[in-house]
Amino acid sequence: MRYFLLGLLIIQSWFAARADTIAFFYAVDADLRTLKEDAREIGQPLAVGSRSIYRLALGPHTIYAVKMGSGSVETAASAQALLSRFRCDWAFSLGPAGALSENLETGRWYRVDRVIAWQRGTATSTGMSMSESSTWETDWGRFPAVTLPPLFRSNSTIAVASGELFVASTSERDRLRATTDADAVDMNSFGLALVCADHGVPLFAWKIISDCADESASEVFRAFVSTYKGEGGKALAEIIVALPAHPHDPASYPAIEKLLREE
Repeated sequence: MRYFLLGLLIIQSWFAARADTIAFFYAVDADLRTLKEDAREIGQPLAVGSRSIYRLALGPHTIYAVKMGSGSVETAASAQALLSRFRCDWAFSLGPAGALSENLETGRWYRVDRVIAWQRGTATSTGMSMSESSTWETDWGRFPAVTLPPLFRSNSTIAVASGELFVASTSERDRLRATTDADAVDMNSFGLALVCADHGVPLFAWKIISDCADESASEVFRAFVSTYKGEGGKALAEIIVALPAHPHDPASYPAIEKLLREE
């Protein structure tokens, strides 16, 4: 029994030293800036090609952050640059999306539960066939058991159509809504989801509605970027702080904890 408990103590000390490692994928610089207000930057950013990967410490956790880029291909390249170098327990993503559904509110955050790669179909004379499209779904059941900050507390979830084009016309918005049944459109989500799935890292994303994907979308989106204060990054910092320091610690199991106390 003594050697058994000694082994448990060794394993316990190993897990105590190993907190979670988080990959953070952001679209707007303001979210990284507000996250840095609560986190401590460790060393200089790592340059990987044209990308910069930031290393931050927040509580016992390590965060690797990279900007996603413009388009799903650019985002996939950013995600691969980070995840091929650093093993991460979780991936969190923040960014804007254009509304396809009239039910979405500009300036409000939504959880992403499904992503559709809407440009993976076949181009025809009448438009894009979705027969070859790909879909990725979030397993929110794997989300850490933490209390969400008020900004992310809504149960509203959305499906996001993701591609390489910035949708900025009412006709294209309506066509995309009809062919994908998505609620919003962005240029990041599918490339990110694809790479995270390849690396086996659970991905959880929130989107803020920045525009209505209509003829005024370009102007409204630029105004959003210039005035956005990074509220998402601040809320994400609250989530990371609330993560257990070592969720797999053997002492978190009641029977093992009882044995350790008795010894």
